[in-house]
Amino acid sequence: MSPDPLPIVNPLLEVSDFDSDAGRPMKLCKLPRGDGQGEVRFAVPAEYLELARAFDGSRDVDAAVQAYIDGHAPAREKAWLTRLVLESLMPKGIIIGGDQDPGSVGASSQSTKAFLHIKLPLIKASVVEPVARTLSFMFRPTAMLLGLSLFIATHVYVYGVLFRHQHFDFSQLDIASVLLMMLFSTLATTCHEFGHATAAAHFGCRNMTIGWGMYLIYTVQWTNVSDAWKLPRWQRAVIDIGGVYFESLFLVVLLAAHLWTGNPVYLFGFIFVDLSIATTFNPFLRMDGYWLVSDLFGIVNLRKQQEIWWQDLMARLLLRDGHAPRSTLSRRAKWVLGLYTVLGTLFIGYVMLTMFRVVVLSVIANLPAFVGETWRQLASGATLLAVLHALMEFTWRVLVIVGAGLTFWNIGKGLFALFGRVRTVAAAAAGRA
Repeated sequence: MSPDPLPIVNPLLEVSDFDSDAGRPMKLCKLPRGDGQGEVRFAVPAEYLELARAFDGSRDVDAAVQAYIDGHAPAREKAWLTRLVLESLMPKGIIIGGDQDPGSVGASSQSTKAFLHIKLPLIKASVVEPVARTLSFMFRPTAMLLGLSLFIATHVYVYGVLFRHQHFDFSQLDIASVLLMMLFSTLATTCHEFGHATAAAHFGCRNMTIGWGMYLIYTVQWTNVSDAWKLPRWQRAVIDIGGVYFESLFLVVLLAAHLWTGNPVYLFGFIFVDLSIATTFNPFLRMDGYWLVSDLFGIVNLRKQQEIWWQDLMARLLLRDGHAPRSTLSRRAKWVLGLYTVLGTLFIGYVMLTMFRVVVLSVIANLPAFVGETWRQLASGATLLAVLHALMEFTWRVLVIVGAGLTFWNIGKGLFALFGRVRTVAAAAAGRA
């Protein structure tokens, strides 16, 4: 009987440098997914790949780990390195058995839909790429500086002038205006995704596809910019912000339409699109703000590092000088992560408070009067068309209230779960101390 083939490094493994601010050098790995659903990418410490290279087909796991120890004198003990091989490098497909198919072992704990419940392609790369390449001049420094100036000026004018000196009653809008705002939101989102694609094209990426999906309870669009993983940090950050950049230009169009016509529906459309922009910077959702901080400062697995930051903070408050930090980030990255978490929370809170005051409270306060007036009109004699119209008017108002309630509920539930995990870990650390 011939012996079992010895483990080797997966010959299909593609490795490239990964620009990050981790405490140790990182590498980006790419493998075909074992289920045939595209590719899987993950960042790992460079030293892990040095360990993997010891698996040359002439050694078993024990001998390969020992060869790595003899050649590198690592800080980790042999038992820990062996577990790393058996519980991480092999399950990921970086190291495979000599008799395994290299193309069928690549695995990730994240599904092909990632954090989306539904993920469907919408606009093919053959359509996206020509448009993105044509518009790539928008990401020259001069054009981006002009875009930033317009973004600041429009927000100062809307929130500092229009909402201070004029009264807008959202509840007075009709169903046609609400549907128009939904159209604005869809167009703005499409602009947003083309912003990501255009930025990626500006830096030489290809195969950008735009799709539709479900995230939590929201419908969203997404753009495949997986080529961006190989880019330097600052270029990845520009791609992350590209969506908001293009969407902010759509805000300028809405403001201009309001000033030209005086119709408040354009201004409310501005607010709704602005809420969408603000939501992308929510530090608790995996949207643009999440990836911007992750890419700009090279923080691998930002969500996990954010939770570790809170745990270290809580443990430090409880243990004072008796806590050994768990985070491996640089001092600068820790400060950035902390500021992002705090400022991002304040920003989304401010915009949501504005929305609640201007939209939700207005709808709630005027709902009884609306229902009473509508009932009187229907009771005096109404056609089927009038009944359907009244039903639609009532429905969108109820949906505004329910949607706002679900949004606050999901954010509150997420915060409660986060702080629950933080408190549990911190309490455990305090118990060990």
